[in-house]
Amino acid sequence: MIPLWGVLLLLDPGAAGTACLPLAPQPGPGIPDPFRPPDPKATELNAAGKTLYRQEKWEAARAQYRAAEVADANFLAPRLNVACSLVRQERFAEATAEVRALLDRAYVPWGREVLEAADLGALKVQPQMVEIRRAMAAAAASWGAGLDESLIFVARQRSPLHVPPTGAGEFILNPHQEVYAFTPATGRFRQLTAEDGHVLAVARAPDRRRIVYVTGEKLLRGAKSEDLTLEGVALHELTLATMTTGPAVPIVGGVRRIEIAAGPRGMVFRIDGDRAGGRFVIGAASTLVPAGPAKAPAMAVLTAEGALPAPGAVAIPGACPVLARETKAGEGARAIVVSARARAPCLIGETWGAGLVGLPLP
Repeated sequence: MIPLWGVLLLLDPGAAGTACLPLAPQPGPGIPDPFRPPDPKATELNAAGKTLYRQEKWEAARAQYRAAEVADANFLAPRLNVACSLVRQERFAEATAEVRALLDRAYVPWGREVLEAADLGALKVQPQMVEIRRAMAAAAASWGAGLDESLIFVARQRSPLHVPPTGAGEFILNPHQEVYAFTPATGRFRQLTAEDGHVLAVARAPDRRRIVYVTGEKLLRGAKSEDLTLEGVALHELTLATMTTGPAVPIVGGVRRIEIAAGPRGMVFRIDGDRAGGRFVIGAASTLVPAGPAKAPAMAVLTAEGALPAPGAVAIPGACPVLARETKAGEGARAIVVSARARAPCLIGETWGAGLVGLPLP
């Protein structure tokens, strides 16, 4: 994907960097381009560090990891590896400083990685874990700041796992998709979900403070090619300002279609499934509660073939108002065009695809 400011620089070299869609990324949470693969030299150095790590040559491993950071400042895996190496040496204060720096750079997905990394396990029973918990809360608030003036969308992180085009069977789904935000005032992106690439659709609540998204694990195809259902489907609610996600709400059985619309009690889900059918809202106990019809039209529609195109353009209000709409990208996928007054249009998802509510399943 061509960076947004690179496109603008070619078309408007004299434009001011502080305006909407700036020529260079401005200060703020997020990174310039989360869809660009790491620099090959950085991945090579990181791999060399892992070899030394397995040999417990901690100082030599850290030298390789630090060199990888220099080679690509946006490749953050080496920083986690540095923290793990320090924990293995029981240098907990230094490891805590590395973890805090990592959380400041990219709360998602690294907050989850910090909690789940096996080699950080010894740190979790140390007094420093209290400091890390506080740092995680602060990083979450920083990561969620200003999202009311950001574009929310689904994008592929890399090449997806393709489902065979024909034949009955049960197929694992991994389109490598997550929910992202793009802030037009800073030109930076933030990853908002860490669902191992299983996000299929997203919709934003009218108050712009929350999103709901859908994940899925499998695709089932019957004897007829049109006999398709999604399995392992779950609904999720994310409060943006605090980056807190409620418990996943599983939908039992196969699912053929989900429509998401705004209702008086929150988002309404119209579900067409084998064992769940009708209109529902997410109740207080994170369960599906029957609901009346939604008066508003569907904001997002997910079928067993993927998310349908967004119903129209999306306007992002605020100090830097922009308009976003979907367009065609390579291999039948979709991309997003972002435009602002007196600015050249910019493209998001050119390489692997991006959609305002989701993408077709590969």
